[in-house]
Amino acid sequence: MTTYKIIGHKNPDTDAICSAIAMQEFMKAKGHNAQAYRLGELNKETQFVMNYTSSIIPELVTSFEEKSELILVDHNEKAQSIDNLEQYSLYYIVDHHKFSLETSAPLYIRAEPIGSTCSIVAKMFSEEQIEISKELATLMIAGIVSDTLYFRSPTTTHEDRELVEMLNEIAQIEDVEKFSLDMFSAKSDLGDITAIEMIQIDYKEFEFNGNMYGIGVMETTNAQYGINRLSEIKEALTQIQERDNLTGVMFSVVDILDEKNYSICSNEEFGVQVQQAFSSTLLENGFLDLGGALSRKKQIVPTLKNFLEG
Repeated sequence: MTTYKIIGHKNPDTDAICSAIAMQEFMKAKGHNAQAYRLGELNKETQFVMNYTSSIIPELVTSFEEKSELILVDHNEKAQSIDNLEQYSLYYIVDHHKFSLETSAPLYIRAEPIGSTCSIVAKMFSEEQIEISKELATLMIAGIVSDTLYFRSPTTTHEDRELVEMLNEIAQIEDVEKFSLDMFSAKSDLGDITAIEMIQIDYKEFEFNGNMYGIGVMETTNAQYGINRLSEIKEALTQIQERDNLTGVMFSVVDILDEKNYSICSNEEFGVQVQQAFSSTLLENGFLDLGGALSRKKQIVPTLKNFLEG
């Protein structure tokens, strides 16, 4: 019997890991062999969630056997997926982002404009009336509150809130808001991490007008940690741009509690474009004030795409 290999995107966040595990359990409940994997190291928020639930961390992989059957969760863009994606067979995509992946054969797709991929998988469990364990309910809650910044992000829908309520009837988390703040605090504790590592904790590449750009986001309850490292970050952005042959790289420090975005770019030309695209102000600390642009998916990427391709 085929074993479906389930992967989230590179530089995985909590939603990518938790939705991969949830999709693994969904497929098993439907009578399939399935196994969740990860394409990168866990960030501290996801480590906190895995420890909280005593969950088994998916195995780290860089490749599979050729023609392996893959299920992609929380992404569909080739640049964000496993290397040499074309040598595998895509069976299923479950995602809440815009679509750009061209496939060579028909496949199953479940996509919705909703706050997280865990939200979609939770709906799939509910629709099929498949029992959800306490551990799995907690993991899916973590994915939802992480991606929606505990309902602060503009990507949040009423369904996300309802799904957390439904899942918590099983998970029985005493205070979901405190749980989310504990997650965010764990993610904000970066210690002596290098600037490049900080940029790439939550980092994706995008194509705008035929050029490739990198966008890293640090969602934190301690924005000053990133702001104080301006010179290191600028140098690291330049290194990433040159290393990966990109047109530009952008890094946003997102203050979760104050709902503010402070951004910096790898070169002056790209910095001017970002400033114009967002009608932003250059602050005294050297960062661009992008106001309440908290969501890379719904605010940052669409705004840049419209400006650069307009």
